[in-house]
Amino acid sequence: MHTHIPIWGEIIPGNTGKSKDAALTPWHPDWTAFEALETLFQPEKRLSDMSGANTVTRLVQIPSGHVSENFDDVPYIVPFLAGSRECVLICPGGAYYDVSMDNEGYPTAEFLQKQGISAFVLKYRTWPYKYPTAYLDCRRALCYIKFHAQEFGIDPEKVSLMGFSAGGNLVAATTFLFGNFPQIDGYEQDATDKVDPTPASLAPIYPELLADRFLLSMQFGERIFTDESFYEEIKRRMYIPSLVKQDSVPAFLCCCLDDGVVPPENVLTMANAYYRVGASVEVHIFREGGHGFGVRQEDIPPMYGNPAFRMDGTRDWIRLYIAWMHKTVG
Repeated sequence: MHTHIPIWGEIIPGNTGKSKDAALTPWHPDWTAFEALETLFQPEKRLSDMSGANTVTRLVQIPSGHVSENFDDVPYIVPFLAGSRECVLICPGGAYYDVSMDNEGYPTAEFLQKQGISAFVLKYRTWPYKYPTAYLDCRRALCYIKFHAQEFGIDPEKVSLMGFSAGGNLVAATTFLFGNFPQIDGYEQDATDKVDPTPASLAPIYPELLADRFLLSMQFGERIFTDESFYEEIKRRMYIPSLVKQDSVPAFLCCCLDDGVVPPENVLTMANAYYRVGASVEVHIFREGGHGFGVRQEDIPPMYGNPAFRMDGTRDWIRLYIAWMHKTVG
């Protein structure tokens, strides 16, 4: 049984307790769960509205108990302590409709723990919660770990961020856009919120960083599709490579050339942004491995219409990351 540590106090910004029913309309009650999931994971089947995401949440997320039917979800972190001064906060992916704890979260944390590195996995809030909810959860989790560093036996200056896919977007956007805590109606900052949220290092793994329209819709809603000027403004603001500076947090980037969900241009563009300003970056791009490989060591079977993938290269990325992190943070 995993330990769940809530990261917020009694008041959780963004939680109203109201039903999500109105926020999950329209939807497609005649679809199967697989048909709904295809609209999220196959770019050619994505819709220009939120009905696909709404249907997935109604058919999969709420019935499975992954999320509440009301706006009362409680974000938490799961500790995997190893007695190390270094620590990694892991944000699994899931296209901001899910948090892939079992595929990318727990296995990665367990791998790091076995290598003597403490880790935490973050369960953050997803659709139909909107911007900046997920980023506030990520920022708060990082600050919470730093605030309680002595209790966890870690160095608050050696807490790194790692994120997969949408989680890669989450950790990067949190790092570059949420240094300051925004004003939230009805919420008063506490001592945890005032901790410096700068991570020791940043590791977006097969991340979305180029303000993809679909992923933006999972944060800002249908207006991303219906209001072109709004979309262009949000795209400009959320285009992560444009935010890189010479003193940016050291980054470790990784993806595969055959990724059919998130194009490798995301990693290539981000790496170039780091290179052009002279910021510290390490990049690993594998020929084969697709999307969503996490730390799995075995080959990936066909799924969501994608072919099987051999993990000959990608099974080693986590070891490359550990070596890089020790040099960069330790």
